[in-house]
Amino acid sequence: MPRVRVKIPDELLQRAATRAAQLGVKIDDLYGQAIERYLEVNANASPGSLRSRSGIPSGSPLLTIEVDEAVFERADVLAKRLGKRRDVLYAEALARHVQHAPVGDSALGQGHDLPSGAWRSSGGGSG
Repeated sequence: MPRVRVKIPDELLQRAATRAAQLGVKIDDLYGQAIERYLEVNANASPGSLRSRSGIPSGSPLLTIEVDEAVFERADVLAKRLGKRRDVLYAEALARHVQHAPVGDSALGQGHDLPSGAWRSSGGGSG
């Protein structure tokens, strides 16, 4: 497996570490999942369609991760096609993966019922 050095903003690193701990996996594994998902979602993206919304601060910590060879190669091809640096693509993938992770904070996510007045009857409309 290729070892890749990536810069990752502190806040994202903390969120990723928390999420990895919740899932009981290493950050490398979480990163691998994130990159695979990013590749699937953006397989047909055109150059310039995925502009980076935020830069990676120069003082961000460097992290060395191991990525599956096939994922590494596919990510490298996508990064070149989109005109992105590999580390930027990896950071975006991780940020999206952590951001969209199910949290379970909502009442429905925790298995609670909605209040009884939350549903409208499907019968005829009332005034």
